[in-house]
Amino acid sequence: MSPIIEEEVTLEIDGIQIVVFANVCPVELIVGEVYQIELDVTILDEFIIKQLDLEEYEIYQENNSFAYTLQGKLDIDGGTLDAGGITFEIDSEFLMDYGYLDEQYVQIRVDRISVDFLNDGMFEP
Repeated sequence: MSPIIEEEVTLEIDGIQIVVFANVCPVELIVGEVYQIELDVTILDEFIIKQLDLEEYEIYQENNSFAYTLQGKLDIDGGTLDAGGITFEIDSEFLMDYGYLDEQYVQIRVDRISVDFLNDGMFEP
């Protein structure tokens, strides 16, 4: 957690580090522990999507903010973007005009990635 922004949390998921906004954090987090979470993307204004020529999976943080550019394979029917290790749900209202991009590699800009910590505690495998 950030000492400056109380809701800022850095997560590591399958070796990928992302800085997210914590909506709900029912417990004190312990570095190195594993938690059940749910990620959510927020698109505030304009939905920006671009088809890629290359099959690339990337997650780019924009200027140390909560905004990201996500690159990966789009699943229109499932409403998801597989960004290589992390799958993000994209609201169907944003995707309804982009059926032709189903199963294509795309880049989507999101204003924020948020996290909810589930079940009041750590993940028990």
